[in-house]
Amino acid sequence: MQLLGCIERGSTLGNHYNDMTIKKVAFMTEIKIRKVEEKDFLRIIKFTDNCAPIPKERNSIYHCLTRFFANTCFVAERKGNIIGHILGWVSQVNDRVAYVHNICIMPEERRHKLATKLYDRFIQAVKEIGCDQIYLIANAKNDTSINFHRSLGFEPTIEGEKIMINGVETIKDYNGPGEHMVLMRKDLS
Repeated sequence: MQLLGCIERGSTLGNHYNDMTIKKVAFMTEIKIRKVEEKDFLRIIKFTDNCAPIPKERNSIYHCLTRFFANTCFVAERKGNIIGHILGWVSQVNDRVAYVHNICIMPEERRHKLATKLYDRFIQAVKEIGCDQIYLIANAKNDTSINFHRSLGFEPTIEGEKIMINGVETIKDYNGPGEHMVLMRKDLS
């Protein structure tokens, strides 16, 4: 079996790699990251049904994002199937600021750096537009998300009344009464 056109199992070079390395290389070579197209919104809706614990939006939100914000929304596909997405936009109030509304990876596709690759593509796109900051919100109880975003250089920032939840400074009622969120920011400059 040939892998990436250069490493064959059983070859001298291939013998230096264990099966896990070969699987990881094969995993990422099969994935295509591209801008969304409007027609993707139905597939994104079906995809998000399988992405717990990410909350599902109203269907019209996905249609709006794929139609009007396609320059900053991306899908990851394997063999034509969506396995991840990042959905965001550039602020209409400050065109130097971008916002990530949602990133979602199929559970079986997690832990392979796919979310990082989607963020890399999003950051590249918003930098080209002229953004120098990215914001997002995370649930204070979602340590996995907070830690992941910190590993990418996002830091919590407080705007408004703060409260502590799980040892994390959180903005009280950020998403409405009782919906306290962690606002995170990454500087791109």
